Amino acid sequence: MKMIFAALVLLTQFAQAADSVKITSFYFLQSGTDRTPAAELCGVLTAPTGKPEMVKVTVDANSKTPATYNSWTGKDGKFCLVLATYAGTADAELVL
Repeated sequence: MKMIFAALVLLTQFAQAADSVKITSFYFLQSGTDRTPAAELCGVLTAPTGKPEMVKVTVDANSKTPATYNSWTGKDGKFCLVLATYAGTADAELVL
């Protein structure tokens, strides 16, 4: 019984570690000739499960005004969102 429990724990940890988020595009949106803080970020899960997953995006983490956005992926593991960024940096991670 202990062996089955240990095997289930290892499989669960392996399945969680296999999923990660890859940012595929991140660029500022422009309004005419002015640059605004609005940006579009798109990404994909490296091992999609075939069901929607929650992704947490942290923008400008090392600045005075960091922000956090959440987005659901599609069944294919892809997502896009519009956000505000002043430093132009972002990290994405899967919410488990």
